[in-house]
Amino acid sequence: MANDEFTSREGQAMYRLVILLTGTLKVVVTRLEELAGHKVLNSEYLKELKRLTDKIESEIGPK
Repeated sequence: MANDEFTSREGQAMYRLVILLTGTLKVVVTRLEELAGHKVLNSEYLKELKRLTDKIESEIGPK
């Protein structure tokens, strides 16, 4: 079982990493939308990638 207790410094570091990851996911979604607009990749494939990205973001977001 994972230890859910962090020191203040560890908590701050984790928070920064989550913020960075969330920002990165937003960029990924934006790029997927751009690709969909140019019809570079299959639209169903792009929808699945976006769904997975949204799922990751919801899992790491605040509860």
